[in-house]
Amino acid sequence: MNHRFVTIFLWLTIFFLGGGEVKSERLTFMTGPAGGTWYPLGGAVKQLLEQEIPDLEITVRPGAGLINIKGISKNKAELAWGNVISTVDALSGRPPFKKPIENLCNLAAFYYQYAQIPVTDPEIASIADLQGKSVGTLPRGNTTEVAARSILGLYGILYKNLRKINFVSITDQVNMMKDGQIDAAILITSVPAAGIIDLTSSREITLLPISDEKFELLQHENPGWSRATIPASTYPGQNREIPTARFQMHLIANCSEISEMTAYKIVEALARRGNELSAVTAMLEGYDINMMSKYIGVPFHPGAKLFYMENGITYSH
Repeated sequence: MNHRFVTIFLWLTIFFLGGGEVKSERLTFMTGPAGGTWYPLGGAVKQLLEQEIPDLEITVRPGAGLINIKGISKNKAELAWGNVISTVDALSGRPPFKKPIENLCNLAAFYYQYAQIPVTDPEIASIADLQGKSVGTLPRGNTTEVAARSILGLYGILYKNLRKINFVSITDQVNMMKDGQIDAAILITSVPAAGIIDLTSSREITLLPISDEKFELLQHENPGWSRATIPASTYPGQNREIPTARFQMHLIANCSEISEMTAYKIVEALARRGNELSAVTAMLEGYDINMMSKYIGVPFHPGAKLFYMENGITYSH
């Protein structure tokens, strides 16, 4: 059956079963913590979708990578930002999840998030040198905190081997580095990161690399990681490329709570106007349907998959 006919039939079915009445739909969208990109990006997506989809109302709430997945699974939210490494772990029931999480669907892939480890002490040249130092990362419940443990573990460092581990927001980490309270921050975020740019306004920093050998171990632990480089001159005073690791973030949905038609309209709106989101982060410059529809190992919501297939994108999964 022609996909366009299926779409039209679905519209008509919904219309007539509802007696021709268009009802307002309210969705909760879990985003990210203060100081990061996810929260303002979520606000921009809310505005775009409400402009493009009549009678849609979205409530944006702060969140975090792992918390968002739990929010979806417990029907506390219908939309959320997610990190591929955490979503794949959730679907498989791998730690930190105790059992497979159901009702997780992918709507659209977004930008990559890079492991970035700024330090202010010039004697710290390697992640291995963080042993006995004071380090900051996001609170537990964030994908970044899980990633921080994994990255430190590559070098045989546990939290107990640090002078102190501080679980605070990106904004607080930056302020603590400015004040000399912590020696390093472990961030997983877009490039360039606003917090690191802010930090360089008052302190000289060095970004720590992840070696090829350690990256292979990291990717073996979770194949959602991919190799990446932070280009030279991304930040003031950074005169060389920094080898690191990255993973993609994406828009996830509660498969059972968001209808096929709503999912279809969401990705249709993002495909039409998603490039406007580059005003929030340069990582979305040139954002289009080809970037959105990339298969990242997480099943698509049927409505999203229908839209992509109608636009000539097919999948072998």
